[in-house]
Amino acid sequence: MEAADYFTKPSDYTQAITSGDDFYIQFKKFTTDTDSHILKILHRYLEHYDLLFHKDTIITIIREMINNAIKANLKRLYFEKQNLDINDMKSYREGMDKFKDDVFQTTDNEYMNSLSTAKYVVRVNFSVRNESLIISIMNNAPIIESEMNKIKARVSKAFKYHDISEAFADVLDDSEGAGLGLIMAMMLLKSSGFPKESFTISRNENLTSVNLSIPCNIGNTELQFRVAEEIMKEIEEIPALPDNIKEIRALCRNPESDIKSIAASISKDPGLTASIIKLSNSAGYVTMNRIETIDEAVKIIGMKGINTLLIATGVQKVVESRYKRFEAIWNDSNKRAFYAQALVKRIPANSKLADQVYLSALLADIGKIVMLSMHSDLLEKIRTITGFKGIEDSTLLEEISLGISHSSLGALICKRWNFNESLIKTIELHRRPHRAPEELKNLIYTVYLATVFVEIENNKSRFEITDDGVLEFFKLTNKEDFEKLHITLMESYSPSAPGKNVKK
Repeated sequence: MEAADYFTKPSDYTQAITSGDDFYIQFKKFTTDTDSHILKILHRYLEHYDLLFHKDTIITIIREMINNAIKANLKRLYFEKQNLDINDMKSYREGMDKFKDDVFQTTDNEYMNSLSTAKYVVRVNFSVRNESLIISIMNNAPIIESEMNKIKARVSKAFKYHDISEAFADVLDDSEGAGLGLIMAMMLLKSSGFPKESFTISRNENLTSVNLSIPCNIGNTELQFRVAEEIMKEIEEIPALPDNIKEIRALCRNPESDIKSIAASISKDPGLTASIIKLSNSAGYVTMNRIETIDEAVKIIGMKGINTLLIATGVQKVVESRYKRFEAIWNDSNKRAFYAQALVKRIPANSKLADQVYLSALLADIGKIVMLSMHSDLLEKIRTITGFKGIEDSTLLEEISLGISHSSLGALICKRWNFNESLIKTIELHRRPHRAPEELKNLIYTVYLATVFVEIENNKSRFEITDDGVLEFFKLTNKEDFEKLHITLMESYSPSAPGKNVKK
């Protein structure tokens, strides 16, 4: 083993994912560092195939399987040290009577420490076969037949339970490897829409392999058609940007327009004037001084900046008129826009990205807002048809049922509004930065990192699963530097603070 608690082969697993090649991570003990690395690998693996919405389900199952594999290795090690034959039923019963107390109820961790030098290992293998992602958890201790039969019986039972109380009602023998934890993992697999055949276990004379198969297209075709129809209907019904905003944007693009004429045009609409002044002074849009009039706004921010604010104001009006109940998402969007503008300053000679990055970050979750506005009766049908009765996150339902992420949906909406291609592409890929084209890398990486910071605050992300390429780009591979920057951004941001209060 290397100095780390684990090693991967090939070492550049990200390239293996991109190429569709097999790769694995191998270890002897399941440490915190190993767990974090597996989480990062899984995040990138699912992200590449746009299946990230399965992450929580799959990591829960993988952890259970890894713990069972470690326990199986400990059991073999224990039987060897006790000079007991694990394949002899009498010796097996004798060993199992004392195994739990001798291994898990002691303070010296003798057997767990012995794993570091023992021959037993665990390997988690990742591959792609027949349009399915295959994750295999293997350990080089072949499972005995009685244990194999018990696991198969429990898996079969788990797919028949309606809720966890039924599992508790059964008498479970927790002295062996896979008990209630396995049943709960299988129930989670079922509730996420996976068929029973997604989970298999096999053995040969050298190893035991537990395999999880993730279909790249797991949705119900009829359901997908219905949901897609509903989404496209919603997109068609989204109001276009107000005519006055479109007219002023045309003025901003006209090289013959001057600041005075643009300011005069905006001033004709008191509501628009107030909205732009308010937005230009918000913590999301960084300005050096407080702006009091539209003339000042145009002078200080410039025509490009005003054009950005016009789009933001137009979208905000649409959100407020049609999607008012999703104000919390819009508030997070403002925070992400502020973070993104602050982050863009860390990119040398790229201050010109400020307006683009602000707008991209602000609109990054517009797809989520639209999806969550879907008719509640349709969402209930999705829950009923797919069995997602315990999932309240409607965004997850959208992604699982339709097979489209809300980022992709956001890109469709921005096409509806005739926004430029770089903005559309940034919104589409802001959660998949490894797919960023070279010419948009600065933009997509910045919006991605701003999104990560906001999600960390909402307990939906962490440093350990942040994209390596983005961390390297911003020189934040050290967790301490990453957290220090995040704290600085949080301390600088206040939803009601004017631009002049933003720390420079």
